[in-house]
Amino acid sequence: MKIIRMLLSLVTIALLASSCGGDNKPPEPAAGSASSAEPMPAPNAAASDGITARTLLDQAMAEARKWQADAELAGVSTSLAEGPSHAFWFYDVESPSQGTCTRIRALANGRIENVGTGEKCILMRPVSTGFVDSPAAYEAARAAGFESGDSVQFGLRFQQDQALPTPRECWVLWSDNDSDEEQGVTRGWCVDPATGAFVVRLSGFGRTESLQ
Repeated sequence: MKIIRMLLSLVTIALLASSCGGDNKPPEPAAGSASSAEPMPAPNAAASDGITARTLLDQAMAEARKWQADAELAGVSTSLAEGPSHAFWFYDVESPSQGTCTRIRALANGRIENVGTGEKCILMRPVSTGFVDSPAAYEAARAAGFESGDSVQFGLRFQQDQALPTPRECWVLWSDNDSDEEQGVTRGWCVDPATGAFVVRLSGFGRTESLQ
C-alpha cells in the first residue's frame, strides 16, 4: 500500500509544481523549481517507513550548493502522506545571483537528486533551514483541529493570506477535508516553523511571497 501511495504521490506532485501566483490554493513550489519530466524512482520496500522533512535536509542542501554555491531554501513540500513521515520530500531552492531555481528530491532510501529545471524564475522569499520538523508541525495542527483524512499535504513557505496581518513563514498543512467548495479554496493550517506553535487557520485567499 505504501509503495502504491508513493507512486501516486510522485505522479500527482506535478499538480504542486506550477509557478506561484495569486490563486486561492495553499503554498506551491517556487516558479521554475520543478522539471516537467522528473525521473520516476524505483519503489524501495526497505524505505516504506518514510522520512521526515528534516531527515535528509543537510544532504539536500549540500546537493543544492553543488548546483549553485549561493543556493537558498525557498520551500519544502510533500503530498499524499499518511502522516508526518513520507517516502519523499522536495526542497525548492533558488540562486539569488543567477535568478534561477531548481528542486532537490530526497527519497526515503537515502537517494538525493536534483530534479528541477535550474532555469530563470521568480525568486521567492527564502525560509530558514532551522524549521521545526514535520512531526512537530503535524501535531500542532492536529491539536488545533486539523484532520488528515486519507492523506495530508505539507508546504513550508513564506506565506501571504487574508488571515495573516503580515506575510510570514508557515508550515502549511491541508487535506481534502480543508477544501471549501463554496468559496473554491483550500483552507490550510499555518504552524510557526520556528517554534512549532499553531498560528491560524488560513482563509485560502493568499499566495506565497516573492522578493519583488
